[in-house]
Amino acid sequence: MSAGSNKTWLVSYDIREPRRLRRVHRQLRKTGATVQYSAFSVQADDAQMQALLSTLERLIDPAEDDLRAYHLPQRCPVWMLGQQGQPDGVYIDAGEASKILMAAAATELQHEAAWSAADDLSFL
Repeated sequence: MSAGSNKTWLVSYDIREPRRLRRVHRQLRKTGATVQYSAFSVQADDAQMQALLSTLERLIDPAEDDLRAYHLPQRCPVWMLGQQGQPDGVYIDAGEASKILMAAAATELQHEAAWSAADDLSFL
């Protein structure tokens, strides 16, 4: 796979301070799809990923926070425990899963009201 082709990335984070957490979360929602609470699936080529990481680097405190991006191969096994959104025996490759998540995230954003200063964002 060439550097200019889109890849699926798993971006996860552990941010200690709520304000930085909200900023990182908002930035990743613009570019990726939520996989779990602190994990996003991002479709990007190497240059786009470098630009995203540069943006995120300015939002975190490297002495306190942890942010990681993992390139996922096109076909990789995924083991899931606990409540899942798909039936047993159904497998979707990383690229297709990311497309599905991005479509769902776009639909969710269309139906979501804009945040206001009065909103309780403590969950972020």
